[in-house]
Parts: sequence; structure tokens; C-alpha cells
Amino acid sequence: MSSSNVISFNGRQYPLAELIPEMVSMAEELASNAHLKATAPLPVDTDLSESAQKEVQTQISAILILPPEAISIFWSVFAAHHLTDIAVSLRRLSHTTQRQAISTAIQILSLIPDPKEQPYFRKFLQNSVASKDIPNIIANAFVKGTTWKRPSGPGHHCSLIIHMLFWCDASLGDDGKASIDAEIRTALAAAIQSTLNHPRAAEMEQRQLMEVERLQGTLAAIEEMGAPFLDSTRSHLDVQVDFCSGNSCCEEAELACSKCKTVRYCGKECQSWHWKNGHKIRCFKTDY
Repeated sequence: MSSSNVISFNGRQYPLAELIPEMVSMAEELASNAHLKATAPLPVDTDLSESAQKEVQTQISAILILPPEAISIFWSVFAAHHLTDIAVSLRRLSHTTQRQAISTAIQILSLIPDPKEQPYFRKFLQNSVASKDIPNIIANAFVKGTTWKRPSGPGHHCSLIIHMLFWCDASLGDDGKASIDAEIRTALAAAIQSTLNHPRAAEMEQRQLMEVERLQGTLAAIEEMGAPFLDSTRSHLDVQVDFCSGNSCCEEAELACSKCKTVRYCGKECQSWHWKNGHKIRCFKTDY
């Protein structure tokens, strides 16, 4: 994580702390435009309108041209404040009559940085109550088909499913092998093979194609080795998580931030350094 507390944009420098209210507002707007908030859900069997879809895509495009530090703050805000909104929305929506709304919610989820780097996303996935049913819904949506708009695509969807498999508790699934039920995993494997066999698969962007193939390999490993494969993978990922703020510190990180509970430190000295060098502007309370 950068220790800089300012960013340069359009030839000017801005204190990162001053961006927080703007990022909070942008996150609220995105959740509202996508009808994710519980206070304004889509009516039953009513899909996301074309104008709402356009607003969401316009805002996503605007977010992705921000400086990297600003994008990082935005996704921290969004993940801390709106992941449960997405979860509640996905559980409520119908793929038959609200396909665009489901596609949009999944697209937004797929753009959140890797849980290994985005602690709020990681915290959400590891909370079995907050993430209940979501792996099945995300996987089943791939089977039934979703509508993708750039910069997203099937590879993003597959990456998201992999995150669900690696970070969510396997007990969420019906056979204890993975967080996705056995029947849905079988249908998912068939859908992935169909995607790879499609005549236009060769036209897919290389990164997208690689993620589709990676999910295919992950599902095969799960069927062959079961939960131990995911347990060992998660242990490997846990080691790579940026504990103790990236200070070249080899001590055991047992002290957690009392506010966000997403980062750990070996002691007060490292915690104080991290607070002053990036965590202060990314520290938010969550409801999960």
C-alpha cells in the first residue's frame, strides 16, 4: 500500500482524505442506480430499465478512469457499505424476469478487486451469514446466462466464482466439498465447457479466456480432491494477505483494527504506522 496521502489528477494534487465524502456519495449513487438498496428495491418481476442500466455503465466508466488510489478508496467504501445490499438483492431477484438486474449486480461484484487485496470483500465472503446462498446464485447465473457489458465479461464472472470457492466456507454447499452445491457445480462445469467449445471462444480476450479455463480447472480439482483442496488453497492465500500493513515485519499478527476488523498487526507500533499511511482513509464499519 502506498504511503502517499495525496494523488495527482488532471495536473493537480488532492489530499486523499478529501476524497472520502465524494467516494461515499459515488458508492451510494451506484447502489441506487442499480436498485441494490433495500430502501428502493425493484418491484417484483420488474427488470432494470435501459436508462438505469445506462446510468450504471456511465458511472462504472467514470470510476475506472480515476487514479488508482481513488479507485482503491471507492471500492473500499462500496464493499464496506453495500455488499449486504447486493446479497439481499441477489436473493430476491428472479433470473426469469429480472435478468438485467441480476447481470448488473454480478457485474459490479466482479469489478471489486481480488479479496486477497480488498479486505472488506474478503471479510464479507468469509462471513457465512452474510454470504449465505450467494455462491450458488452467482454460479447458477453463469449457467442460465448473464448479459455482460464492457469492461466486464465471462472471465470476470468466472473470477468471481473462483473467489466464492476459495474464500467462502465449504459448509455453505450441500455436500461439504465447496460453497456451491454439487448439482450446480455439475451444471456450471457443463456451461464452462460449452463456453469454451463455442465457435467464437477464440475471439475472447486472452485474460477472459484464461479465467474461464482457470475455473474449469478449479472445479475439476474440487471434484477430485474435495474440501482439502480448497482448505489448502485458502491457507496459501491467507499467508499472502497483507497483514501488519506490509511493514517487513515477521511477528505474529494478532491485533485487529477495532473499527473495521479487516486488518491485523503484530503490535501498536505497526498499527499506528498503518493508520497514518493509508488505513485511516480506508477504515469503515460494516454490518457483516
